[in-house]
Amino acid sequence: MKKIVVFLTAIILLQAGSTFAQEDALIYEDDGAYPVQASLYPTLQLVPYDRDVTGVRLNLIGVNRNMTGVDVGVINQSDESFRGVGVGVVNLCQGDVGGLSIGFINHVNGDMVGFQGIPVLSFWNALNVVHGKITGIQGGLYNQAHEISGLQGGLFNVGYQAKGGQIGLYNYSDTFGGVQLGIINIAYEEAHGLQVGLYNGTGHFRGLQIGIVNQTQTLEGLQLGLVNAVSQKESLPVMVFANWQF
Repeated sequence: MKKIVVFLTAIILLQAGSTFAQEDALIYEDDGAYPVQASLYPTLQLVPYDRDVTGVRLNLIGVNRNMTGVDVGVINQSDESFRGVGVGVVNLCQGDVGGLSIGFINHVNGDMVGFQGIPVLSFWNALNVVHGKITGIQGGLYNQAHEISGLQGGLFNVGYQAKGGQIGLYNYSDTFGGVQLGIINIAYEEAHGLQVGLYNGTGHFRGLQIGIVNQTQTLEGLQLGLVNAVSQKESLPVMVFANWQF
């Protein structure tokens, strides 16, 4: 019974604080940022969801326009931008992110500079997605970015335009520059650098491929593996152990 009373009291106080925060014009301007946020739900939180927070936000489910600082909760959402450290089960941002997103699901609609994942269990958290460009590191079960300059480490890595490194069971890109290390490595259009895996496939490759099966349409470099195929090579397009074209 005491627990129920405490819980109901907390809800009443939080609702009262939310009303106070929305009506308070003596401390903050309409466009000002609030230093503290506590939220049970977007309609039941101290600071209205369409205002900014610069400081600390504690959420069960929390939504604000812009968040800068330390963000801790179950579901953390920023409708425009996030700057700082976000720790939660789910971290969501509709705009750009700068900093750390530590959680099982991390989703950014804009660009990101920083890290997505869980540092200790970085290969096992559920989902990291950046619809724009990420400059930094993604570590998780599934990593995806439209453009990446940095590192993806996990079971499945997708970076449509990627520079840096992809380390996982399955690595995919449209264009890639750097190191792909995995069971299956695919750069659909072209790649330059190093591919190491059981299967390495590209449209055009420049550099070194090492694997059981290496396949490309055109090659500027060396393939080492059991089967090495360069489909547009005029002579000896398929060779065992090694193939090259310079």
